[in-house]
Amino acid sequence: EQRIRNASKYDQSLKELKGLVSIPARRANVKHTYHLYMIRVTRRDELHQYLNERGVEAKIHYPIPVHLQEAARHLGYQEGDFPICESDCQSILTLPVHEHLTTEEADYTIDQIRLFYEHK
Repeated sequence: EQRIRNASKYDQSLKELKGLVSIPARRANVKHTYHLYMIRVTRRDELHQYLNERGVEAKIHYPIPVHLQEAARHLGYQEGDFPICESDCQSILTLPVHEHLTTEEADYTIDQIRLFYEHK
């Protein structure tokens, strides 16, 4: 339940950063467990470094599209074959959402994301 509360806090606070941060879509008839909380952001690598330097455990979970991974090489796909997937892999960042994350820590993460976009 704490992960769901943390995700809701992120949803409410980060949706105001339209054009910079895109929050996950929610469906009314689906209860998400939020094993991961992924956002799409501009300047992902810079934000990732900025957050980590400030003690926020942001992660990049899927840096290489499946069709470009070694295991899929035999399929013959090349860079540019799936441009949306490739773009997403360059913009997705995972925020901490685990059950031990406190409200204060989630607020700190949100504040740091806001500060990054205000000052850079």
